[in-house]
Amino acid sequence: MKKSKVTIYQVAEAAGVSISTVSRALKGDSRISKKTRDRVRAQAAELGFQKNAIASSLSTSSSRIIGVIVSQLNREFLSSLVHSIEETAFSLGYSVIICQTNNSYEREKAYLNTLSSTQVAGLIATLSLETASFEHFRHIREQGIPVVLVDRVTEQLPNITKIVTDDFQGAYRATQHLVGQGYRRIAYVSGPTQQLLYHDRLRGYRRALQDADLPCREEWIAYSDTLSYEDGPRLARTLLQQPQPPDAIFTANNLTAISIIACAQDMGWDIPRQLGVIGFSEEPFSALMRPSVSSVPQPSTQMGQLAVEKLIEEINCSDPEAFIHQKIMLDVQIIARESTRKDG
Repeated sequence: MKKSKVTIYQVAEAAGVSISTVSRALKGDSRISKKTRDRVRAQAAELGFQKNAIASSLSTSSSRIIGVIVSQLNREFLSSLVHSIEETAFSLGYSVIICQTNNSYEREKAYLNTLSSTQVAGLIATLSLETASFEHFRHIREQGIPVVLVDRVTEQLPNITKIVTDDFQGAYRATQHLVGQGYRRIAYVSGPTQQLLYHDRLRGYRRALQDADLPCREEWIAYSDTLSYEDGPRLARTLLQQPQPPDAIFTANNLTAISIIACAQDMGWDIPRQLGVIGFSEEPFSALMRPSVSSVPQPSTQMGQLAVEKLIEEINCSDPEAFIHQKIMLDVQIIARESTRKDG
């Protein structure tokens, strides 16, 4: 019977250290103490562990390149985020490689594999909408490559730093803003709720209605897999052609809010007198629309800066075992514009 291959997990467990420490110790990384390197090597030899040739050839400690994986560069939030990442990285002596998944899980896996085969010092990523399994991220962490997740994150990867906005509070405030403007039948357009940020935004919407003692009707919640401009008209008709339609719509992104407004106006609705609309995140033309579009802007510049700074902190950490992975949650505020101002 063929003997099963010894994994890096087994070596880590036997040596009482993390998998990233095993990876670095076997590569002779000077950030790992000699005592720990010797212990890891002894356990690896005892168990018969054989290093992956590609993984062991990586030299992440000397690389000055950061891999960046985002879903769509044509969205204002993400393009602004990438700009901030690149500017911050360059100022700190690092270069970046940028990959775009177009929200494809398969492309995300392929890019992670490509970046892990090059000399990237670390990785910054925002998950694709299709991503529901995270073994590809666990694999890159096995190789001792630090990862920071931004915006779209998961709790299934505990030993990774995360930079997010307070999606629950942002959705709560957006819904609360509509209530304060006199709207009482408030609908919500959600992205796929297997993504944590859309799950949290839906929770914030529901909680705000509950606290305002207003109805939360399931027929007033519409879902979109893409939250695209093109999907806006379908969502608008789904909500506004009901026997008792809503008098306000909060959308999980601003681009969809813009197309919902355009469709609603074509259907004869007066914005904001008959229908208020607010979106999460921000597009550069939101303020230029007529009516201008209320939004919950995300601090993309701050998020990009923090992502790079936290990643480089981990790259340069002399003791990977002691590094504390954080979930940093940034506050958000409302920009109230014409699309929700009933009083003009």
